[in-house]
Amino acid sequence: MSKKFFVEYFLLSIILVLAVILRIYKINIPLADHHSWRQSDTAAVARNFIKERWDFTKPRIDNMTILRPGKPNPERLFLVEPPIYQTIVAGFYKIFGVKESYARLVSIIFSLGSMIFLFLLTREFFGSAVGLLAAFFFAVLPYSIFYSRVVLPEPMMVFLTLGLFYSVNRWLGKEEISWWLISVVFGVVVFTQKSFPLFLLLPLGYLIFKKYAIHSIKQPKIWLFFSLSLVPIVLWRIWINQFPEGIPANLWLFNQGDIRFKGAFFWWIFAERVSKLILGYWGLPLLVLGLVLKPGQKEGWFFHWWLVSFLLYVAVFASGNVTHDYYQIPLIPIAAIFLARGSWWLFNTSRQVFNKTICYLLFTICILFMLAFSWYQVRDFYNIQGGVDLAGRAVDELTPKNALVLTGDSNDATLLYNTNRWGWTGGYASYFPNTSETIEKAKRMGVSIYVTTKFDTNSEFGQFMLKNYSVLKKTDQYIIFTL
Repeated sequence: MSKKFFVEYFLLSIILVLAVILRIYKINIPLADHHSWRQSDTAAVARNFIKERWDFTKPRIDNMTILRPGKPNPERLFLVEPPIYQTIVAGFYKIFGVKESYARLVSIIFSLGSMIFLFLLTREFFGSAVGLLAAFFFAVLPYSIFYSRVVLPEPMMVFLTLGLFYSVNRWLGKEEISWWLISVVFGVVVFTQKSFPLFLLLPLGYLIFKKYAIHSIKQPKIWLFFSLSLVPIVLWRIWINQFPEGIPANLWLFNQGDIRFKGAFFWWIFAERVSKLILGYWGLPLLVLGLVLKPGQKEGWFFHWWLVSFLLYVAVFASGNVTHDYYQIPLIPIAAIFLARGSWWLFNTSRQVFNKTICYLLFTICILFMLAFSWYQVRDFYNIQGGVDLAGRAVDELTPKNALVLTGDSNDATLLYNTNRWGWTGGYASYFPNTSETIEKAKRMGVSIYVTTKFDTNSEFGQFMLKNYSVLKKTDQYIIFTL
């Protein structure tokens, strides 16, 4: 074992330890933090694998509210990506008990694996120093920290993406069957997760073309690789289309409101998200510097095509990316790589042109301001919705396990998830708005508990509820009625 090998992995270990410390911040908080509405559905599938039975082909959430207009969903089906992440979480639940901190731990483990693959992949093209810097940025960016411990499939997707790129690069470099098989395994899984991995066909195609040029089309192992990798997602789509009631409405993700390439589109994606939220403004110079540096012969334009694939994904799913900041999670690894390249240029090559002390000072200022300003935006992500956790716990303690619940906050499933019961979401823009008519309708459907953290005693609806139904428990944060 060489001294260089020991030093690299010692430094990588320090980065991983730092990453763990940063990611266990508030790991035990209730599932009611930023984007809890989406986390709740993911967590509900994993929990229901324990409460009911493991059924990979029919994952179920807690919510019976209609996902598609005119398509009742009494089975509570939630058919998006295959529930691989939820199955792993359920495995942890089976061993340690159902607790959201274990689900977050699964995401953290995938995040640590992502840093390892990011280091290995970047080292292949730019050397150990840039690889370590890339892992460091992935570890400390506040946006990356928060979204590396959420109960969502995205941390696993990023891990699989990096594993796919690394294994394919090794396969093309060594032409060994073992790396081809590993590439197939990563490809089979990653292309079933979300929509973004399909855009990775662009940088993957570049790597393959760079190796074989026009002869790529004559390589049976390439055709077989793509065939095996893409067949599972085709089969999954065929399967779930038999149950349209379980597929959430998704056409709006493309271009609802005709926002694509409008001024608001560019503002939200590049000013609010990339510049302010992810890079804290001051990370932009380092990223742009890494982006404009002339690529070497070894990597070619691979990393630029990777970034282009992300930009295409943003353009195609314009409304989804504008609406949800977690849609930009796939940017983290490639942004970390370009940040690392720009930083290393300041450390190393720039001394031939600029003053070394000023370069070091500029780097330090950029890093400190980037982390500080990004954290200023991200810190509120950890705040939980007022009363949701307490109301949910009260329902869980005071009502029968088989009670069906109607929540009155909104169509957000966070409160319903925290009750540990099945039922419907209510409130504004929902199947069950807060009216006397829908309460009676809910009763006929079997609902026995109504809970909300947003109750106006002076409203017409509030007076109706207080007059006609018994209050099971009331605090300054929530109220629970028995119907």
